[in-house]
Amino acid sequence: MSTLLLPLVSTGNVPQLSTDLILHSLSADFKFVKELDSLYLFPFAGPLDFARGSQSNLYEHTEWKSLTTPLELFYSPKLKMYVVQQRSPIIQKYENNFCQEVLIPLIEELKISQLVIFDATDEIDENVAVSQFRKSPFSLGVCDLSQVNDIVAEFEAKLQINDVAPQPTNIALFNFSESSFQSSISTQQITFKLCYHLLQSHNITKFLKGIQYFNTYVQEGDNSEDAVAACNQLPLLIKEFPKIEQFQTPVSWEGVYGVRNAPTSFDEGLYI
Repeated sequence: MSTLLLPLVSTGNVPQLSTDLILHSLSADFKFVKELDSLYLFPFAGPLDFARGSQSNLYEHTEWKSLTTPLELFYSPKLKMYVVQQRSPIIQKYENNFCQEVLIPLIEELKISQLVIFDATDEIDENVAVSQFRKSPFSLGVCDLSQVNDIVAEFEAKLQINDVAPQPTNIALFNFSESSFQSSISTQQITFKLCYHLLQSHNITKFLKGIQYFNTYVQEGDNSEDAVAACNQLPLLIKEFPKIEQFQTPVSWEGVYGVRNAPTSFDEGLYI
């Protein structure tokens, strides 16, 4: 049984920031595995990231690697958990290619049993939001595949597209918790596209037992605290995921996130 945490490039880069916190706070458990194909992502390169004062390094056994690349895979044997870090967005109109040619083969290769999709948003369509919107900044939707017998027929039944709304939505693929601020997902989201391709793949559904969609409502700005809050939710979502007692921020945050006091005023579009 293995889990894959997949952070989507979204509002405030909260999934990426949370992934940074996970990897560097638990760097003794996680190690770099390999670079993934980034053909469909915008180009990116940077120095290898690390947390100052940490006793371990994610890249300490990879002498050949000198740059951070757009898409990297990490693994924790202790947690039986893979984590993808995606540092640049998908090139527009190539979302389906990315799902079919990068993510699906990876899930199949690793024989992932539980997929956790990590998202963030600052805008929820009224056809997606539920009445208690903003009651909680988190949404959790679960798609249980263990009960699927005829996967193609089941998927077609689950589609239930509401195409009257400005953006078509899917109301049954995920079963959202009562505290969630949404009850469905838009068919324009990469989450929907990934699930579509997953459920069309007979090989993957032999070992993939469930998909969890974790979404957090945030505002653009200094999102370091949002990342911490999201990380604190993970033990509730992922079995045996530890509560992180002391967060370690990487050097890439310096001058951007996590190393200054919270902004106290807003002037000409900038937090100061």
